[in-house]
Amino acid sequence: MSNEQEQHQDSTNNPSSTRQQVQDASLIEQLPDNKQRLHPDSIKVSRISTALVCLIIAIVPSAISIFSGSFWLMYIGLAVAAIIFTIGFIWAKKSYDYTWYWLADEGLYIQSGVWWRKKTLIPFNRVQHTDVAQGPLERKYKLGKLVTHTAGTRDASVSLDGILLDTAHDLRSVLQEEGESDAV
Repeated sequence: MSNEQEQHQDSTNNPSSTRQQVQDASLIEQLPDNKQRLHPDSIKVSRISTALVCLIIAIVPSAISIFSGSFWLMYIGLAVAAIIFTIGFIWAKKSYDYTWYWLADEGLYIQSGVWWRKKTLIPFNRVQHTDVAQGPLERKYKLGKLVTHTAGTRDASVSLDGILLDTAHDLRSVLQEEGESDAV
């Protein structure tokens, strides 16, 4: 029996080998030891933002219903707002659970996605410039968003929201310093 046939027979008879193959197939699940999560307050910010949108979705049809005298539009608006709020409430936690970032020798990795997982590498030598942004809710919770603009056309700007403002500034400094040292 050839070496290749033996390996195939081992992999079909050995369940641990099959598990290893499945595990290797899903590289997106393999995270390094220095991985970092978003700040837990990012869940609150996302849920509050969803609640504000749902409030607008509920108020507009309700006001139209009051002035027109027909309340069916109000009931539809309230139902749509309740559905969107429920989905947004659950989605905020799930998105937090599946978003990670870490620095590696080649650059900044960002992994995200609840259903469709995506791992993005921002190479140090491709960083054009970086921005740190903050909205009113993020300011209340001392959170920020790091926006990295890279050379290239696809995913030319990559953002990482829900991190502490100090962390965003630190990552910005690292990306700028490493990008300058990698310059050609």
